[in-house]
Amino acid sequence: MDVGHDVLLVPAQYPTIGDAVRALQRPSTIMVSSGVYAEDVVLVDVPDVVISTTHFGRRGVVLVGDVADSVVRAENTSVYLSGIEIRSNGRARAISATRTKMALQECVLAGNRVRGDDDLLEGAGMWCVDSAVRIQKSMLIGNSIEAPKGEARGGALHCTDCKVEIAGCTLQANTLHAGAGAKGAGVYLARSRLRLWRSRVTDNALFAASGEGAGVYCEDSAAQLGGSVITGNSAHSGVGAGLYVRGATGEVAVHGNTVVRQNYPDDQLFQQ
Repeated sequence: MDVGHDVLLVPAQYPTIGDAVRALQRPSTIMVSSGVYAEDVVLVDVPDVVISTTHFGRRGVVLVGDVADSVVRAENTSVYLSGIEIRSNGRARAISATRTKMALQECVLAGNRVRGDDDLLEGAGMWCVDSAVRIQKSMLIGNSIEAPKGEARGGALHCTDCKVEIAGCTLQANTLHAGAGAKGAGVYLARSRLRLWRSRVTDNALFAASGEGAGVYCEDSAAQLGGSVITGNSAHSGVGAGLYVRGATGEVAVHGNTVVRQNYPDDQLFQQ
C-alpha cells in the first residue's frame, strides 16, 4: 500500500543531506545519523520535508555549511527541523526562509555570522520573509552581524511579513556591530505577528552609533509576550534595550507574567 510518505536515511542510503533532498519525490522524512556535515542544504520548491536526527530529539547532527551565505536555504516549501545544530563557526547565516513554513524543534543555531560592507545586513541566526516560523525548545545563541559601514538588523531572528511563534526557547548573547544603526539583536520584526511564550531573551547587545531594541524590536507589528524573561540586554548609544516598539503600539501586549527588567540603558520604549 502506498502510504504517501518516504523515509530517507543519511548516510546509510544517501551520503549527504543534499543528496537526500535531491531524491525527494513527495513529502518525506530525512533521518540523519550523528556527525558533522560540511554542506549547504538547499530546499527550493521541494515537497514538504522533515529533517531529523536519528536520536529523536537528542542532538548530534551538526551542520557547519560549505560555501553558501546560508547553511540552510528554504524557499516555497515546508520544512521541519528536529534535533539539528547549525554552527557555521562565524562563516555564514544559519537559515534563510522565503515563502516557507519553517519549524524548529530542539534545535541549536549558534556561532553564525553575517558580515560585509553592504549598507544593510540582516539575520545571522534566521532571516525570514513572507513565511510562517515556529521555534520550540530551541536555542539561538552567539549569532552576530558585523556591518562596519552600514546598518544591522536581527541577530538571532529577522522576520519581515511573517507569522512567528517562539515557545520554550533561549535567545542569548546575540550581537550587532554596525557603523550606522542597529535594531533587534535578539528579535527583529517588521509587519509581522509574534507570539513569544515561556522563553528567555537575555544578554543580547547592540554596538552602533544608534540602536533600538537589543532584546526585541517590533516595527508595525503585533506581538503577544507571555511567561517570558527579557533581561540583561544592552543598547550602547541606544534606547528600548529590552523591548522597542515603533508604530502599532496598541498591537503589542506584554502580559503580567513577563519580566522586562535590568536592561541597559532602559527596559522598554513604545513610539508611534
